[in-house]
Amino acid sequence: MRWKRSIAIAVVVLLLLLVARAVLHRHREDSEILPVSVDVTEPFYAVYFGSADGTQLIPEFHQGVGTVEERVARLMEGPRLAELSAVFPEDVEFLGYSQRDDVLFLNFSHHLVTRHPGGSTGEIMTVYGIVNTLVGAWGVRQVQILVEGRQILTLAGHLDLTEPLEKDYELLGSSHI
Repeated sequence: MRWKRSIAIAVVVLLLLLVARAVLHRHREDSEILPVSVDVTEPFYAVYFGSADGTQLIPEFHQGVGTVEERVARLMEGPRLAELSAVFPEDVEFLGYSQRDDVLFLNFSHHLVTRHPGGSTGEIMTVYGIVNTLVGAWGVRQVQILVEGRQILTLAGHLDLTEPLEKDYELLGSSHI
């Protein structure tokens, strides 16, 4: 009796795995999205990149605690998924950071401004890709973006960067896990 129940459970699990594989395989063929898995029993964090149409931020999840250095490094590496777009222009260098209370000050090279392609949507994707990725790191509630150690008025003429920014939930699209 006990072994019949074990066999029945094993068959159900096997069928569920086969159905899941078929769905994932078809989904990958249709949209070329490769599933990325994280162990939800261990710490993980989101890194935000632009959607294919450039209107939303889509999180990619990475395993680990997500220190400031790790999060910035993942942002600068760019997305793993082909349909997502990087938020940094070319040649941007991360010059360091400091934290006062719950505000994180991130310092980047002048390339963040001089190489930025411009446009309001592009600026929003860059700024909030950074902010949304870093809010949630140890004790961070707000992010202030600096260029060459100085506060800037705006990145490309559309967003006020004179004050620290909080996470923007309206820009978030669906997640790719």
